[in-house]
Amino acid sequence: MIYRLFFTGVFLFSFVNLSAEVRVLELSLADSRELVLRQNLEIASQRLQLQGAQALYEGEKRAFWEPVLVLSGQRERNERENNTEQFISQGVEDFEETNSSYQLAVEQPIGTGGDLRFSYVLRNLQNNLREQRDLEGIEREYEGFMGVVLTQPLLRNAGVNNSRAMIRMAREESEVAFQEWRRQMMQAVGSAEAAYWDLEISQRRVALREASVRVAEQVLEDNRARLEAGRGAEVEVQQAEAGLAVRQTQLLEARQALVEASNRLRTFFSESIRNRDFLIRATDTPALREMAVDPLPLFDEAMMLHPDVLIRKHRLAQQEIRTDFTRNQQLPEVNLTGSYGFNSLGETSSDAVSEAWGGDFVSWSVGVQVRMPLGGNARGHGEYQASRLRLQQEQTGLQATEVALMNQLSSSVRRVENNLAQARNYQRVAELNAQLLETELARLEAGQSDSRKVLDTEERLTEALEAEATSITRFMVGLLELDLSSGTLLRARDMDPMLTELEGAQ
Repeated sequence: MIYRLFFTGVFLFSFVNLSAEVRVLELSLADSRELVLRQNLEIASQRLQLQGAQALYEGEKRAFWEPVLVLSGQRERNERENNTEQFISQGVEDFEETNSSYQLAVEQPIGTGGDLRFSYVLRNLQNNLREQRDLEGIEREYEGFMGVVLTQPLLRNAGVNNSRAMIRMAREESEVAFQEWRRQMMQAVGSAEAAYWDLEISQRRVALREASVRVAEQVLEDNRARLEAGRGAEVEVQQAEAGLAVRQTQLLEARQALVEASNRLRTFFSESIRNRDFLIRATDTPALREMAVDPLPLFDEAMMLHPDVLIRKHRLAQQEIRTDFTRNQQLPEVNLTGSYGFNSLGETSSDAVSEAWGGDFVSWSVGVQVRMPLGGNARGHGEYQASRLRLQQEQTGLQATEVALMNQLSSSVRRVENNLAQARNYQRVAELNAQLLETELARLEAGQSDSRKVLDTEERLTEALEAEATSITRFMVGLLELDLSSGTLLRARDMDPMLTELEGAQ
């Protein structure tokens, strides 16, 4: 009878004795994952960082082709006494002018690193020279120029790769932020699953300890009955009472561990006890399964899926872009400039504009401007050398990450295999101890044993059952660590945002 009570208690676990006021929330493992994705603040924080990096990338892309409107205006006043040469050429002793100039332009970047400037410049000229030409009317002239100006780098900053360097680096930074978000998701989901299994084993320990208390209570009750019937000794009752006290203490410790395990899992949901006070009950149970794992295919998957590797690869690509750019910055600055347009002149601004559209007075120019540090561009060379060293550093870091992952995968595979073997052994140990307890209980009923032997045998069975449950949980956590090491945790649970993006692209 006691044996049946023990095993009934192991599998019928409730939270009734923990607290009459605390609510119980039953959660499956899948429910826990969904809560982590929806409520975990670390994931949300990393998501905001990703959105910021994506916003910068989109901004860089739009800015590359974004035209710029240029508006300017200037007014100047100038008076001087002419020298002989100026008097002969201008015909006045004193020169006076009041001019205003206005410019409307649109600058358009082009993919080769240069820019085109479409502009109209209008100058309002007012001076004392018109009287020398016997001109009548207002003392103003309007001079205009309408045309386009091209500036194209030939060495430094020339070419599509250099002109798009900021866009390319922003893209890699966005990819890094995306992988950091994935890594945070993996860590949060993986840690929550480990906490879930820790909660489940805590539930089992409470159930085992409750069953152990019931056995001790039954033994104590039987011993008291035998003592009253004159078939037992006082020492038997005392031994049973001591055994019950020990088991009640162990039950309290198990219940406290259960509360702590529940709160650890709540943390991954970012759920504070100040908001809602409840205990979580894990409804899924771990199960063993035979498996043989080859680490080499997992390593190949890790190279394609693991965030640590992908972050390293994108950092390396970013540094390669930066190194190419700093290599280009060592070159002299040689810019080709060219302009083509039409000049105009009129007594009103509208006359000047109309004449410019007529295209009667063409103006064009072509030139080259060279800027070269006389000291050999020490800053440019220094930045390039530093960038090359950082590139080597990123390459070394990628290799180190690959080596660490390979070794970690190998250890994880071996850990899963060992945990499976240990769980099978503990199952056998639990079965043998269950048989021993059944035998000892039968001997107690026949008067061939005593309470101490029964309680010792029961304690060994409880410990064996705890070891069995712990080994099964370790097996599940080992599988979890294997998924983390290979980078397949999110994909295996159909939660990987990389797969979502790939499906959207198709």
